[in-house]
Formats: sequence, structure tokens, C-alpha cells
Amino acid sequence: MDIKGKRVMIFGGWGLVGQAIAKQLLEEEPSELIVTSLRKNEAEEIQHILENHPLNRGTKIISVHGDLFVREALSNMSKAQIYASPDQVGTMIHDIYDDLGPDIIQNSKLYQIMDTHKPQIVLDCINTATAFAYQNVYQIVAELRAEIEELRAGKTDDGRLIDTVERIIATLYIPQLIRHVQILIESMHQAETKLYLKVGTSGTGGMGFNIPYTHSEDKPSKMLMSKSSLAGAHTMLLWLLGRTPHAPIVKEIKPTAAIAWKKIGYGKVVRKGSHIPLYDSAPSESTVLGAELVKHPEQTWDRLDDQFLESVYIDAGENGYFSAGEFSVLTGEGQMEFVTPEEIADLTLLEIKGGNTGNDIISSLDSSVLLPSYRAGLIRKDAIEQMQALEKETGKDSVAFELLGPPRLTKLLYEVYILKRLKGNIDAVLAADPAELTAQMEAEILNNQELRSTILSVGTPILLKDGKTFLRGPDISEPNFEGKTVLEVSPHNIEKWTSSGWLDLRIENVKKWQERLSSLKVDMEKKTTQDYSSYYFRNRRFLGGTKRMDIGIIVNWVLEYEDMGYRIK
Repeated sequence: MDIKGKRVMIFGGWGLVGQAIAKQLLEEEPSELIVTSLRKNEAEEIQHILENHPLNRGTKIISVHGDLFVREALSNMSKAQIYASPDQVGTMIHDIYDDLGPDIIQNSKLYQIMDTHKPQIVLDCINTATAFAYQNVYQIVAELRAEIEELRAGKTDDGRLIDTVERIIATLYIPQLIRHVQILIESMHQAETKLYLKVGTSGTGGMGFNIPYTHSEDKPSKMLMSKSSLAGAHTMLLWLLGRTPHAPIVKEIKPTAAIAWKKIGYGKVVRKGSHIPLYDSAPSESTVLGAELVKHPEQTWDRLDDQFLESVYIDAGENGYFSAGEFSVLTGEGQMEFVTPEEIADLTLLEIKGGNTGNDIISSLDSSVLLPSYRAGLIRKDAIEQMQALEKETGKDSVAFELLGPPRLTKLLYEVYILKRLKGNIDAVLAADPAELTAQMEAEILNNQELRSTILSVGTPILLKDGKTFLRGPDISEPNFEGKTVLEVSPHNIEKWTSSGWLDLRIENVKKWQERLSSLKVDMEKKTTQDYSSYYFRNRRFLGGTKRMDIGIIVNWVLEYEDMGYRIK
């Protein structure tokens, strides 16, 4: 893709890799370069650097700050500030777990900046796995376990216990990651983004389970293993996005070494965004070890005025400051070693412009995974024919068991099956009066106990033609109550439930089926009598199935053309 004249957005533009990529992008003369960072001072700093960079030949630089993983109202708060308010924690839980609707999408910080600037190219340099994993669910679980023990002993503060439970819910990694990618997809669709490239992470700098660097735990570090797990999960979600129709081009470069460096200097050392204050402690009676070690004891140390730790350091960007000794160990042969941000930037630009670097993880997965096989395609026909022969021999039609899911699949199969039982072919369904056909479908359900019992027993409710009377068994597959025991019956919910999994005998649904089958018939018959090239094979394959009203082929068509549920690779 040509970068010149395009709007390019860099998530994490202040960081080590983000800055290197931004500087190299200036040579390509994008019309706008939008850089994001967590903190306002960082965003302003990188904007100033890029605006005054000698390679900038007229590119407009825009900076945005805030947390892209939460909604706009929370985006300038730390996690500690968010957790200080039960209402804010409740909002986070809502945004992570509830159905993805306009409220969640449009209030997201990520969506808002994408909608405002509409970048054609997005380069994601945020270490997403670190952002989620370093919230440290292990620590919160440890706190919760301690509070549970206190509860059992009758000592706990119920309010504190509730707060901890809510923090755990809001901290669980995978739900956060999934929701982030969902919002990212919606944001890119809205912005009409053409290419998304992620600079990912292995989580361990390329080392294995024997990695000696930890977070004050036993080896291997649970935090680092969480980070690696999330990095892998993120890659798989992006791989799925790359196999989704009408999605942007998706790429990921995954460095497997430490990344360094931003600068070398002498001065106050920064750790977790703050300078390290200096303390001192001299031996005394109060410093002798007793029977217990207390996390927050009486103070036995002194703060050394306003002094802070100062030393020679190397700034490794998001990884923080390393001492000369730490950097020497970390980057030594056989350890993480390292790669420069400029090398990553070179590869990034090559991938954007269509070069084959061999370092795109998404393409590597595509070329490595086992695809559907020729043999399986050949014997599929035999398997279906054997099942059809058994159906004829036993007199039992095999429609749906609600094991594959979603409930919508079972609903669609049974609705087509009933239409087939009543009319036999598509032309007869299309010729029928909708009101009469609705009455016939309801009569078939009410008079055929075996059919009705089967549908209800697999968990599919049946809404009769009056739109009020419904039949159900002890378990229903739709809706998912999600922790609730009672749901409101409203027109909105009825439409949602019937669309998602209830067999719907209302006249509106019968008319919808007639529209579907009419569209399918036209689609299958178009040009197949004039062009028998390989281009129209799908049409001819479906044509044979639709003439005999094959329920699997018809629902296949609905999933492909109505639900856009088809594979492209």
C-alpha cells in the first residue's frame, strides 16, 4: 500500500518502537500522522518531536492521549483511581462483559479516536499483553483468598470482599482482550481502515519456560507466562480477523528479543513512571527478625530528604530503565539478546508497502495451518449419503440436536425442515399464501407430537403464530440468562430471541423465509444456463440441492449470504 497522502495512526506512538516507526513514516509523506500515548505529556512530546523532525515535509502531526482499553470517561484515570469508585468499576464490568451494543462501542476511547480521525492505516505498537497481564490477577486472587478465610472466621468486612470480587471480574485477562479486539474491529469498519499492523510480543523476549527473569516469584514467572499466553491469544484473534470477509489487511510482527534502546544517560532513575526515592536504615532493636514478617511494619527507615536514586542508565522504552549491569546481562548471548526499534520499523514499512519480509506472523500461520483436505471433500458426499440412507431405513429424519450451535442454526434447520415437510419444494413454498402457510406450520407442530417433542427436547422454544403463546422444555438454549433468573418479555427481546434461536411460527417469519428462498432461487439460477465455467460452480452445486430442498444447503446459503458467516481462506 502506498503511504503517501494517507492518514496513519500509531497506537503507542511515544514508545520505543512507535517513535522509530513514526520517524521513518515521515519519509513516506503521509497526509496525517496521528500518534497516541497513555499520558498527555508523552503525547505532546512525540508530537513536538515529529513536527520539528527534519524528515517532516508537511505531514500534519496530531497527538491523542488516554487509555485505549477503556471508555472515554475513564481513559485519563489510573486503574487505582478507577477501582476507588464502585460505579466506575461497575462501568468497566459492563463494558467488558455485556452485549456489545452502541453504548459500549461508541463510548470507547478507541472507537472515538478512530471515528474522529478515520485512519486508513493503523499501526499498533502498544504492548497489549503487558497492559492486561500486569494488572496481576494473581495478586488480587491472593487478596480474595485471604478475605475468604477472614469471612470463614467471621472477621471480614463484606464491603471490602465485594470490592475485591469486582476488581477480579474487571481484571480477568481474556474477556478484556476479546472485548478490545471486538471494539477494534467495529472501529476499523467505521473508519474504513484498510490495513492494520500489530507489533506484538512473545512475552518472554524469545526465551522459554526457563526464563530466569521474574516478578519476585518462582521460575517461571506467572506474570510472564500470563503475558505470553495473552500474546498468543491476541495473535490468534488477529489471525481470525485476517480470515474475516471485508476486514482490513491484518499483519503482525512479533519481536522475540529485548528491544533497545531509546537513550543512554545519567540522572534520576525512573521505575513505573516515577523516580526512586532514597531511604536508609541502621541496625537497631526494631530491626531484629522476630517470629513474623509484616508487610507494613512500624517504620525503621528514614527518607533521605528529597534525594532520589541517580545513576547511569539505558532507557529501554516501555521496559523502563536498565542499569549497565542489567543491560549487559539481559542482552548477553544466550539471554534475551536484543533487536533495535529501527529494525522493527524497517520491517513494518516493508510490510505496509507490500514487501515480503517473512516476519508477518499472520501469513506464517496461514501457510502453516492444516487446511480442509481433498480427501475429506470427496468422502463428505459418502457420509451424507449414508446418513440419508439410514434416515430412509429408520423413518427418522435427522435435523438438529443443538450440539453444534449456535441456537440459530437449530432454529433455521427446523423451520426449513417443516416447510419441506409441508410443501416439498421451493416453488411450492413461494406460491403459498403466507397466512395459510403459517397456519399449516402451526398445525404441523401441534399435531405432530414426535416432531414437537424433539424440537423442545433439544432446547429450542417454539413461538406460535399469535406471537404470545410459546412452548418450551425444561432447558432452553436461547436466551442465555447470564446469571439472571428472570428476563423481561418485551418486543425487543422477543425479536432477539426468535432471531437467535426460537422456532418462529409468526407470519412475519414465514414471509421472511419466502423472501430468502426467492433470493436464493434467483441467485442459484443466474447465468448458470449460459456459463458453465468454474466461476459458477457454487451456484450449480446449490442449484441441485435447492431443487430437492436440501435443508443443509439452504441454511448454508442463509449463513453465508445473510449472516456473512463464511470462510475466505
